[in-house]
Amino acid sequence: MPPHSGSSARLARQSPRLTLITRRYPPLIGGAETMIRYLALALAEEGAEVTVLTSRLGEAEACPAREEFLTRGGSLTIIRLPTSRIRFLGTWLYMRNLRRWLTSHPPDLAYVSMLKHDAFTAVKAGRRLGFPVVLRPEGAGATGDLAWQAWGRFGLKIAASCRQADQVVAISQAIHEELLTAGYEPARVVKIPNGVPVPEVPWTRRVGWTDAPVAVSVGRLSPEKGHANLLEAWRLVRHHKSRARLILVGDGPERPRLEELIRMLDLSGSVRLAGTQAKVEPFLREADLFVLPSHEEGMSVALLEAMALGMPVVATAIPGNRKLMADFKNGRLCRVDDPESLARTILEQWADADRAIHMGRAARMLVQKNFSIHAVARQHLLLFDRLIAGPRTQ
Repeated sequence: MPPHSGSSARLARQSPRLTLITRRYPPLIGGAETMIRYLALALAEEGAEVTVLTSRLGEAEACPAREEFLTRGGSLTIIRLPTSRIRFLGTWLYMRNLRRWLTSHPPDLAYVSMLKHDAFTAVKAGRRLGFPVVLRPEGAGATGDLAWQAWGRFGLKIAASCRQADQVVAISQAIHEELLTAGYEPARVVKIPNGVPVPEVPWTRRVGWTDAPVAVSVGRLSPEKGHANLLEAWRLVRHHKSRARLILVGDGPERPRLEELIRMLDLSGSVRLAGTQAKVEPFLREADLFVLPSHEEGMSVALLEAMALGMPVVATAIPGNRKLMADFKNGRLCRVDDPESLARTILEQWADADRAIHMGRAARMLVQKNFSIHAVARQHLLLFDRLIAGPRTQ
């Protein structure tokens, strides 16, 4: 591909026209959806003209097909493309409409969440029309993007196309290693972490919390998130804190199983399934501890949000969490898939509340320094500017 002309490159650096592509976007809620929403707004506030292309599916069917917002630096437009609830038809319609939109509105650069059908369509369009494409895997391990390519419908064909992207952003070391193992050129892989807004007002401890402490966990109710282990651990926690309460924020395919497990463990009076929530921060502020029991994570947005508030946290010692936290420094880590270790660590956080609060403050400072959404947006813009101004990779 030929390089962009000097005049278009200068224009792009002044106010790049970025298209962020994600099949799922709020009001559909999950870590990836939340992160893309945060990043889209931050890029716009940093001066970019940002368009989000997503599907008009599920809860999003009630949203307008087009929404426009002006920010202090740039603009944000959300385009919801028609699709269908019928599985394969919906994918085909979404890919067709995505291809048509990119053809009629070629951006300076496209940034795609997940290495799936969206990425395949964007890479093909970028190579045909001459704009760079950056991909973003959202997960690692057995449920991650690269694992899906091994078994998903047309996964191998999609994988071959994804390896032709101009750049791939790895949000964690685990994803970086998987990309290299899968044959991605090291020069095309760059590490940029997730980021979150840092609230001006930090979390504060509730008065009288020790009588009935509250723990909260935020995440999709799916097997890799470890909620079954958390419920097993909660049964042990209640032996020592009989009035303790647990709130699970999120929804997903594991909900029926978790509801049955709550009944079996006699936890109905102490565990609340709060479902999907558009605003998570109120649940965090009303809790005394954040718990992340996951077996697998790329880089947890939910954990970053809790750390940004400065609240005490407990998380499993998986690679993605160890990247964010040091045990006894920014929070507490427990063994993976071990309800007894999880229960013991929760109780230890409550037993030494002053130490837990000190670790929470250290976590907030860490997020402010390394994982604020605007710092992450600026890292993306440096990458985007280089790709827009320079020659295309082959």
